Amino acid sequence: MSISRLSAKNFVRKVYLQGNVGFELTPRGKQALEELAKAETARVTRQLQEAISQERKTKLRTNTVNKIILNEEKWQNYQVPDIKQAAEIELKTIDLLRATKKVAIEQPFCHKDTKNYDKEFSQYKPKIEDLLEQNNNFAKAVSNYAKIQNNLFLISADIENVYKTIKKYESLADASAQLNQLKAAFSRLKLVHSQMENFDKDLLTKFQVLKTQLAENFRLLETLKKSTHEFTPIKREVTLEKATRYPDPEGPIKYEHKTSGHPLEEKCDKCGTRRRSTPVDIG
Repeated sequence: MSISRLSAKNFVRKVYLQGNVGFELTPRGKQALEELAKAETARVTRQLQEAISQERKTKLRTNTVNKIILNEEKWQNYQVPDIKQAAEIELKTIDLLRATKKVAIEQPFCHKDTKNYDKEFSQYKPKIEDLLEQNNNFAKAVSNYAKIQNNLFLISADIENVYKTIKKYESLADASAQLNQLKAAFSRLKLVHSQMENFDKDLLTKFQVLKTQLAENFRLLETLKKSTHEFTPIKREVTLEKATRYPDPEGPIKYEHKTSGHPLEEKCDKCGTRRRSTPVDIG
């Protein structure tokens, strides 16, 4: 039946070889076979290209979703400061700034009371160190509130990105699992975002100002922690030491003299206080 159909279309014809009947392709049959082979090759090639393209799209989509999930996990680990403690931290920070101004006025100066300065400064320095520790602690707390405004901007941009990605993939039949991941991440990001939005903008602006003030306060306290003495060397001691030079086992030992020196006394340029200096051995 197949031979009959092919013969009817003039694709094959009978041939007689040594008394036997056979069939061979006609030129039209060869042409049809070549066209069929080309069409099949084109079909297979197209399928392969579509499969490769689909694999690339799937891989790209997977990478995009993974990046979004990793970023969402970062926000999940972000600790939103307690809104109930904001007012208390604000008041305590203001009290610290006032205390620093007060203690700055009480700073002892070596040129005002040369005799009692060292004793007064030894009592004064621990107060400054205590204020410095408080300043560092409040700086961390205030910074957590001060950066909420910027974090609100960042997380809003991330939420918008997730929303656009969901819209892009929701029409794809093979992206259902990834869409579920994106929608879950979107919900969690919105929750963190809502926690940040609970803070009053005016309050966050105050914390921005407090952050700057604490940085300036830290520099002031670092200055107050240092003694006002400014010592400079006023006398140097010069000594001669013998040192072995060119030791020769068969001849007399030769010596050379070398000098060394260090300040014996220092004087404060502000108050005139003198003290014996301690030599430093750098060798």
